[in-house]
Amino acid sequence: MELRIDFYSKNEVAIQIESSGKYPFAENELSELFLFGCYAIRQLSNLGTHDVAKVLAALMLSCTRDTAAELAAGTYEFPGPAEMRVLGFDSLRLRMPYNIIQDQLFDAVPCIVGFRGGGKKSFVLVLPPSKLSTKGFGILGFQVNYFAFHSVISLLSYLAKKHTHEKLYLDHLAAVAQQCARAYLSGAISLGNEVTLANAILKEIGVG
Repeated sequence: MELRIDFYSKNEVAIQIESSGKYPFAENELSELFLFGCYAIRQLSNLGTHDVAKVLAALMLSCTRDTAAELAAGTYEFPGPAEMRVLGFDSLRLRMPYNIIQDQLFDAVPCIVGFRGGGKKSFVLVLPPSKLSTKGFGILGFQVNYFAFHSVISLLSYLAKKHTHEKLYLDHLAAVAQQCARAYLSGAISLGNEVTLANAILKEIGVG
């Protein structure tokens, strides 16, 4: 399987999934959930203890079918300071104030567009084995955290939109997002364990 996420700007992103062989599941929908789990876990692992990872995990933990439906419809809005507190952001011990998070990270969810060649910023995940490559960030990884965050949100949006009328799928997608967040917040994520952990998550929610 191959996942390609190309950002043409902060506002436009193209997502392509090549699932020849449907590794490791015969059904496309299970393969997609597995791929989302692997990708989200890998990005959380790469982000480490950075505030961006904590914020991403908090949002994923709060993900529901309604969240997925709003992402699919393009009506989702990132939480404001009051809602962040309700969602438990105060317990994350963030170094960034909420207004900085809003200004620097909480742009609108990028619009999903058709593929028109490699983007200015790109992420490519290949399975198996699990290999994540990037393009457009330079040696110092300029803005990689910002785009890593929005790539996970965009993939969630893309899959929700693809299955917008399938309530059970949206439930499963939200459940995978929640379990990935719990794994991060409990310290269960380590470099290179995304395949094993994604498989375990699918079994945990009863679809693997």
